[in-house]
Amino acid sequence: WYDNGKWLDIHGQTFTPTSPAGLDNINSAWVNMFQGVARANVVLDGIANTNFASKATVTAELRVLRAWYYFLLMDLFGGVPIATDPSIAARPQASRDSVFRFIESELKASRADLPVNWPSNMNGRITQGAVDAMLASLYLNAQVFTGTVSATGLAPGAARWADAVTEANLVINSGVYQLATNTTAGCSTTGCGWRSNFTADNYKSPEIIFAVKYLNQSGLGLNFLMRALHYNQYDSPAPWNGFATLADTYAAFDSADQRKQIFLVGPQVNLVTGLPAKDRQGNPLIFTPDIPNVTAATEGQGVRIDKWPVDPAHVQQDNGNDYAWFRLAEMYLIRAEANNELGNTAAAILDLNLIRARAFSPPQPTTAVTQAQVRDAILNERLFEFTWEGKRRQDLVRAGKFTSGTWYAKTTSTPFRVLFPIPQTQIETNPQLKQNPGY
Repeated sequence: WYDNGKWLDIHGQTFTPTSPAGLDNINSAWVNMFQGVARANVVLDGIANTNFASKATVTAELRVLRAWYYFLLMDLFGGVPIATDPSIAARPQASRDSVFRFIESELKASRADLPVNWPSNMNGRITQGAVDAMLASLYLNAQVFTGTVSATGLAPGAARWADAVTEANLVINSGVYQLATNTTAGCSTTGCGWRSNFTADNYKSPEIIFAVKYLNQSGLGLNFLMRALHYNQYDSPAPWNGFATLADTYAAFDSADQRKQIFLVGPQVNLVTGLPAKDRQGNPLIFTPDIPNVTAATEGQGVRIDKWPVDPAHVQQDNGNDYAWFRLAEMYLIRAEANNELGNTAAAILDLNLIRARAFSPPQPTTAVTQAQVRDAILNERLFEFTWEGKRRQDLVRAGKFTSGTWYAKTTSTPFRVLFPIPQTQIETNPQLKQNPGY
């Protein structure tokens, strides 16, 4: 797709408050997250003067969800208005570190009123483990989230590595979660245990801590397959033949890494029927890694991603696969990264190798030894483990490589772009908003 250039605008980090992405995707992110905040506030206000048996738990869940929406807003935009009531009004813009403290306070205050887990018929509701995972991620990124962004880039805030370890440990040692393996998934094909985190029955995965729930019902399903597959690789409706992964990302995966199964490359089939797929000219459909011209790609150029496989019971484009935001694997890698920054590199290597052991048979431990080598190895491992799970921008910002890094169709960009611009539409709506530095 070209879509007025909005995808290239994001990928190349050329976005501005009024650029194609600024007026579309970036504004939509702002609106969608604040809609989540508003809905939580409306329900909290509605139940404030009522009494029912589970009120404390429901209130805690709503406060956690509101905090989570603010987590995403803080990550993308920095300082934003904090709303805790449903009134419709222009509000002052809180600083980014103030939003950080609000999120931290809300999560900690809510945790005690949440259960350790829910019965299976309540799968997807907020638990103590979800709060602990959010806090672990919050503390992992504390230097970014409490730092100051100027036109020249990020001045980091205080590190919270020890707190990140503590929160990750609460999840790891809770006894509630397990890494999904062939044994836990009851399967035997290569890599099927790890892949059970993404299949249509992934609500059963013992690894998932917090997920966005989807149903194989009209308008309620996950449609990622539409975004990546060729027009002739599904039944109805036809996919959009859009997103492809970078050739460098595909090449970074070891050939023995079972997680490389998510990529579609070479001769292709229809993922519903299993029959050989053809392009629109009637030739065999073959995906190749390279895209020589990013604005004029052919139908088969670019490796596609099939991380969330077709739901056998899908309803048109709506698949019932849940989208896991936090998995136990991430808690091990958060603990590894934080321990490495604290100088506990040997402990970090143990956690890193634990995650790698699931992906390789026989195991292929890291060759990293020094703190700097392990830091790079963990960043790479997060790429292999979490491709297309919404983690990479945040990881690269934390590593200081987001704007300075260069990759296909992206050159070095200005350092203030570690934050997105406040959409111009929002500034015109609320004059109390101040544009982020550099824009």
